[in-house]
Amino acid sequence: MRTTVFPILHNLRDIYRVEGVMPRFKAYLSLMLGSTHDEPLPLGVFSPMGSRQSGYLDALIAMDAEGGAAEAAAEAAERLTWSSDHYRVLLVIADVARNGWTERHLTDAEWRIENKYDELPKSAVLRGFDRWVTVQLWTDVEPTAEYVRRETQSSVYRASHRKRYGAPKTLAEMMRQEGMAMAFAGSTPKLDEDDIDYTREVLRPFGDCTDFPTCFAALYGDEAARAVGLPPLGLSAYAGFDVGLANAIGKSAFAMI
Repeated sequence: MRTTVFPILHNLRDIYRVEGVMPRFKAYLSLMLGSTHDEPLPLGVFSPMGSRQSGYLDALIAMDAEGGAAEAAAEAAERLTWSSDHYRVLLVIADVARNGWTERHLTDAEWRIENKYDELPKSAVLRGFDRWVTVQLWTDVEPTAEYVRRETQSSVYRASHRKRYGAPKTLAEMMRQEGMAMAFAGSTPKLDEDDIDYTREVLRPFGDCTDFPTCFAALYGDEAARAVGLPPLGLSAYAGFDVGLANAIGKSAFAMI
């Protein structure tokens, strides 16, 4: 596998230097649709109106986040020996709720599970690489080198996993994909052992579930489910992800629920 990080952070920061709502929105569209780089870019989740993104971009630029992402992606590529693909990696800043653009958990689910924000129009031509891999960095998470490394490696792994095993359709497949992606990047569960065991028992009957509301509540927990009007299952925040991660780093890397 090969990876190339596409430099975009300075361009995203320049959007916030444009005065006026419509001129700024047009600058964003110009960047996304290809007028700036002569090719469309997967920037659908980026909000040109978010109030927190300019400062967040400044912090990422100051720490050379794209340089760190390039190193992390190259390391991931060396480990993913089953793939010969060339991925182009793009860091995209996603603002938290109340900016009129994204809902934190639904947008995250669309990205992780549905692969929504890595897609380009069917008419777009990929020039010398196989696919885009976006790395979503959220403004409610401190912009650190470790955060960039972890999200870059899990994103590259996720793309390779989908290529090898297909898009996840059931809750068990979603948990396996995300658990493996997080384990690949060196994450560890945040829930204690008792909560993981409890969550595993709650979710055991839902392994073959394909119903989005149920899968969402299982993965993201009760607080996120209630926030978007879905019925809760009696789970802690990100409980399903933590069970998937615990399974991935357990005795069987591809353990199901």
